[in-house]
Amino acid sequence: MRKRLTAQTRKAVILHQAKRLFARKGLHGVSVDELARACTMSPAVLYQHFPSKESLYKAVLDEIACSRDAYVDAILAGPDEFGAVLYRTMLVYVTSRIKDVDAVRIELRSIIDGDKVSKTFFKNQWKGFTEYIEASVKELIKDGVIAKVDARVAALCYVGMLRELIIARALRVGDGCADHPLEHVVKEVHMLFMRLLGLTGQTVTPE
Repeated sequence: MRKRLTAQTRKAVILHQAKRLFARKGLHGVSVDELARACTMSPAVLYQHFPSKESLYKAVLDEIACSRDAYVDAILAGPDEFGAVLYRTMLVYVTSRIKDVDAVRIELRSIIDGDKVSKTFFKNQWKGFTEYIEASVKELIKDGVIAKVDARVAALCYVGMLRELIIARALRVGDGCADHPLEHVVKEVHMLFMRLLGLTGQTVTPE
């Protein structure tokens, strides 16, 4: 006799299968019937856990979000200089995203499909980093530590480089650094950014 799943296990199964399908077809490319078949349950049972396809999609997005605890640990793990904190937090984020290929695919699908819910979600995922970089660069300019630059453009360039790295590594496309350890590649990208700002003297990681 087939073992009856607990409500918690059934919900986990739904989220897992839904994430896989949304990554390949997008929010609007997947029907409720298809989701139910993938979970080997009826649409009625699926609706007991999620009242709509949109609510299921939002639940999948919520699971993609990286743990805040990991960022707190990264912030407290070493020197508190701008460059060091930025490197450690970005390494946590990049590593977590590359491990989650379906999350990367969902982000790309959201751009292609113009889905506002996920576009807003992923924009907010990067927003904290861009705002931190922009505010820090402005402060460094104000204190005369670096030459005047457009802080917003600098932040977007840094995020853009690492976003490209995530896509290349996760999807294994166009990545000429595939044989190099991820931490090394992230550090090289980060140090390039530091050099462009004129912050080569800041500590990044312990040698």
